[in-house]
Amino acid sequence: MQGKWTIPQVILSIAAVALLVVAIVMGVRVAGLVQQTSYEASLTPTPVPPYGNVMQVTVDPSAPTPEPVLRSGSQGEDVRRLQERLQELGYYTGTVDGQFGPGTREAVTLFQSQHGLGADGTVGQETRTVLYSDKAHQVIVTPTPTQAPATQTPPPSSGAEVTGLLRSGDSGEQVAALQERLKELGYYTGAVDGQFGEGTRKAVKTFQRLHQLDDDGVVGEATRKRLFSDDAMVITLQQQNSVVGRIPGVDSTGELVLVNRANKLPDNYKVSELVNMNTYCDSSIVKIKHDGTLGERMAVDALMVMLRAAHKDGLTVWQVSSAYRSVAEQEDIFEEQVQAYMNENGLSRSAAASAARQTVADPGCSEHHLGVAFDLTVPGEFFKDTKQSVWLAENCWTYGFILRYQADKEDITGYLAEPWHVRYVGTEHSLYMYQHNLCLEEYLQR
Repeated sequence: MQGKWTIPQVILSIAAVALLVVAIVMGVRVAGLVQQTSYEASLTPTPVPPYGNVMQVTVDPSAPTPEPVLRSGSQGEDVRRLQERLQELGYYTGTVDGQFGPGTREAVTLFQSQHGLGADGTVGQETRTVLYSDKAHQVIVTPTPTQAPATQTPPPSSGAEVTGLLRSGDSGEQVAALQERLKELGYYTGAVDGQFGEGTRKAVKTFQRLHQLDDDGVVGEATRKRLFSDDAMVITLQQQNSVVGRIPGVDSTGELVLVNRANKLPDNYKVSELVNMNTYCDSSIVKIKHDGTLGERMAVDALMVMLRAAHKDGLTVWQVSSAYRSVAEQEDIFEEQVQAYMNENGLSRSAAASAARQTVADPGCSEHHLGVAFDLTVPGEFFKDTKQSVWLAENCWTYGFILRYQADKEDITGYLAEPWHVRYVGTEHSLYMYQHNLCLEEYLQR
């Protein structure tokens, strides 16, 4: 019969209705999602670049790259390039090692002061621009140019020309000519007597060190050529004083502070920039014996430069046993020594105090209060008998340090010799003291 639906037809009809219902429901949901998305988009608009529809995905290669500011503690190729340029202009005489230490800072400051720049010892864009430009001039340390050309040197009174190998024990006209040249350049202040003695040897060694020559105190071909060349540098008081006042351990006038039994630490003296040596120093170069050991940053920088040089010479074991001490800490150390003499030697307190003063300073009378003195030791060994002690005595002066208490100066310093105790004074002072065999007391009274 035509009026009746078959079972298959019924099933198809039901499926069609179901599909229609599903389509209607999905349409409603999609419409709701579109509306919701439009609403959210209106709340958070898509960012548009300020320079239009083009997004910059790479940096313009032609754009200049900002160069880092170089300062104390910096290291790397930028510092090495800086040292080479300063050395080329005569401001830097140290080793080109890529380490921005006190010597590099002094050279930068001197360059800045002679070019009308802010003399802060850091290399920013302004200093860098002048340094690498045609405006940069050679160092000027006296009213005349720094270099003292051999052609301007009056001939030696001996009339001799230095041609052969000269060393300790030699004598004659060639030694006299050598002494006159060293004297003219400021390295030698003794008598021109033609005798190659200890004073002449020290002058030769100082010259060699400042010119990166093998500092053996012997005048061979390399030393002779440099000594009588236009590149031989002059040491003068003007040059030395040009950097006074920028190192720690000086007073408001730029004079080195003398601290000993007769001269207590000035009441108004303040350390400038103490650093924790346990975290500041490279532990592969030096061991810091006590936690919380402090030192003035510039002095610590110089110490690290010196000890790296010692490592290059094969001496790799060093320890800092003491550095900065407060007056309160010095009181404890002094009292401990007094008690030891009283208990172990049966001395009265006054006698024990007198004995203690031979090796321990009274509170307020210790150089350690300045933050620029260090006691260097070798763990488990008596320092006086070590190779490190010999190296330190021969080389510390080159890095701005002095052996504060020497065996032949005990009557002047008032202390027994301490081959482990060094003080940072800067190379402008240390080299002069080394050459003239002066302790600090003698140097300040000259």
